[in-house]
Amino acid sequence: MSVDRGAQVIVIDENVDNVLHSGTLRERLQDPSLGEGTITLIIRDPNITIIGGYNLGGRDREEAPLYGCKSLLRIDLKGCTKLTHLGNWAFGWCSSLTSVSLPDGLTQLGSRVFWECSSLTNVALPDGLTQLGDCVFKGCSSLTSVLFPDGLTQLGDYVFSECSSLTSVALPDGVTQLGINMFARCSSLTSVALPNGITELSYSVFSRCSSLTSVALPDGLTQLGYRVFSGCSSLTSVALPDGLTQLGDFVFYKCSSLTSVALPDGLTQLDNGVFFDCFSLTSVALPDGITQLGNLVFEGCSSLTNAANSAGFSDVVPYLRDRYKCITLRKLILRLLGQYNQAVNEANGNEIEKHVIALANFPTDYSSSLDVGLFLQTMNASGGDGVIGLVGYILKFV
Repeated sequence: MSVDRGAQVIVIDENVDNVLHSGTLRERLQDPSLGEGTITLIIRDPNITIIGGYNLGGRDREEAPLYGCKSLLRIDLKGCTKLTHLGNWAFGWCSSLTSVSLPDGLTQLGSRVFWECSSLTNVALPDGLTQLGDCVFKGCSSLTSVLFPDGLTQLGDYVFSECSSLTSVALPDGVTQLGINMFARCSSLTSVALPNGITELSYSVFSRCSSLTSVALPDGLTQLGYRVFSGCSSLTSVALPDGLTQLGDFVFYKCSSLTSVALPDGLTQLDNGVFFDCFSLTSVALPDGITQLGNLVFEGCSSLTNAANSAGFSDVVPYLRDRYKCITLRKLILRLLGQYNQAVNEANGNEIEKHVIALANFPTDYSSSLDVGLFLQTMNASGGDGVIGLVGYILKFV
C-alpha cells in the first residue's frame, strides 16, 4: 500500500485481498485526522474476483472492507480486471464518496453496496452487470442519474429508495420485475420509462414519489400491487393498459392531484382503498366487468361525491357504473356513425341514393347495448334529410 500525502491518493496493488479483508485499510481510512472526502483510493489487482462477502447482515456490516470510511472521495477499481462481485455493504455509509469507477467484468452488486453514500452523484454501471441486490443505492440522496447496462435483468428491493435527487429513470428491456419499494421516497423523480416485459408492479414501488407527474405503463402489465403510487401527490392522470385485471390495496392512496383515470374494460377487481383520499378525482368510470369491490375504494374522493350527488345519486359506485354505460354507448354510437359515413362515401348515386344504399348494407351484428334496429329505423324515417335525423339521434348520446 502506498500513500501520496500531497495528492491524498492511496494505491493498493500488493497483497490486496489481505489488506482489504483484514480490516487494516478500513482502520486507516477511518482515522479522524484524514478528514471527510479527502482520499482517492485506487485498487489494482488483476486476480481478485470479489471484494467483501455476501453473508454480512446488518449486525456485522462494519466488517465490510470499506464500510463507514467517510474520508473516501473517489474509488477507482478499473485495475481489478477479474473482479465480478462486490459484496454486501462494501462501500456502505461512505458519505463523502462522490464517484466510483467500476471494472467492465463486474456482474453483480450485493446488498447495500452504496447504502447511504449521500454524496454520490452519478454511477456508470458496467455492461456486464446483470444483478443489483437489495438497497444498493438506498439513501444516496445526491444521486441524479444512473446509466443501466442492457444486460441488467434483476433488481432487488429498495434499490433506489430515498434517492431524493434522482429525476428520471429508463430501465433496460431485460428487466421483468421490480422489487418492493424500489423507488419509494424518490421525491425528485418526475418520469419513469418501464420495459414492456414487466407484468406486475409490487409493494410501494413508487410510493411517495411526490414529483412524479406521469408514468408510461407497459402493455403487458396485469396487476398493480399494494400502494404502488400512494402519496404521489403530483400525479394528475394515469393511462392503465388494457390487460390490467387487478388494482391492489391503496394503489392511488393520497394521490391528491389525480383528476382522471381510465379503467380498462378487462378490470375485474378493485381492492381496499384504491382511490382513498384522491379528493381531486373527477373523471373515472366503473366497467361492468368489475365484480369485486373492496372497502373504502372511493373514501375521501370529495369531488366524485359532489358530482354523484349533483347527478342525483346518493352513492359514488352506482354513479360511476352509470357513467361507464353512457361512455360505452357513446363509443358504440360514434363507431357506428363512422362506419355509416364510410358506407355513404363509398356508395354511388346522388345523396338520397347513397343513403339508401348505405342503410341497406349497414351491418347489424353489434353490441346489444345499442338497439341498432332503432338506429336504422330513425335513419329511414328521416328520408332525404337523413343527416338531420341522424344528428338528432346521435346528440342524445354524445
